[in-house]
Amino acid sequence: MNGAKKENYIMISLVQIIRPSSPLYTQPSNNLQISNECMFGESFQIFNIINNYAFGKLLTDNYEGWINLDDLAELPKPSHRVLAIRTIINDKPNIKASLIHYLPLGSQVKVKKTINGWAEIELSRKHELKKGYIPFGHLVKLNHKIKDWVKITEQFIGTPYKWGGRDSLGVDCSALVQLSLQAHGINFPRDTSMQINSNLIKTIDLNHINRGCLIFWEGHIAVCFDKYYIIHANSYSMSTKKEKLEVAELRIGNKYGSIIKVAKLI
Repeated sequence: MNGAKKENYIMISLVQIIRPSSPLYTQPSNNLQISNECMFGESFQIFNIINNYAFGKLLTDNYEGWINLDDLAELPKPSHRVLAIRTIINDKPNIKASLIHYLPLGSQVKVKKTINGWAEIELSRKHELKKGYIPFGHLVKLNHKIKDWVKITEQFIGTPYKWGGRDSLGVDCSALVQLSLQAHGINFPRDTSMQINSNLIKTIDLNHINRGCLIFWEGHIAVCFDKYYIIHANSYSMSTKKEKLEVAELRIGNKYGSIIKVAKLI
């Protein structure tokens, strides 16, 4: 790392995501595997820079990886987050204005003011426009907690399955659970291997499941819609799907093995 890059690294060690979502890579190249996605407004701590990639961690869940520097900049401290499955950013506070971009569920924004039901948010200096407008009804305050968090999981039904995906345009099984529980005020781990050992859940018997329980297979997790149905993002249907537990259990069991844990939130 040369002197200029080192100075830049020190100055921008804590930044925010300025794209709707930004891939987190296992190595400093966009030709390699995506391990996670970071949402607009989330904070990212930089540890190192190589070429145009920063290595660091997403402070939402301490997940580490490489991210393109073009997707990072400083944003105001957020006051709200997106609770809708997906919302829009317009260049003016009205429905006929031009679309700037979208924001997925979980994005964090600073609301400067509201105009006729539209929230004015500040964009980074890297954007052509420095501010935008999103429907205020799609936002909640950062500390807002939804009681029935499975309703968030239901909103994802039909969303494509995407390995490493955490955007509402494509999610994997563990991101579906993480995003849903964030709406409930719980910072759940990102990967299934971490989720299954979380101290935020406790093991129960399969016969005692109900809405909001979690079912684990090797490398897979599903949310119980009720005692008969589950919702999960899966590679079999390449989508987020609601299906009968007994059907999924048979299919997954034949290929990957039996259920290894059933749990509920503590």
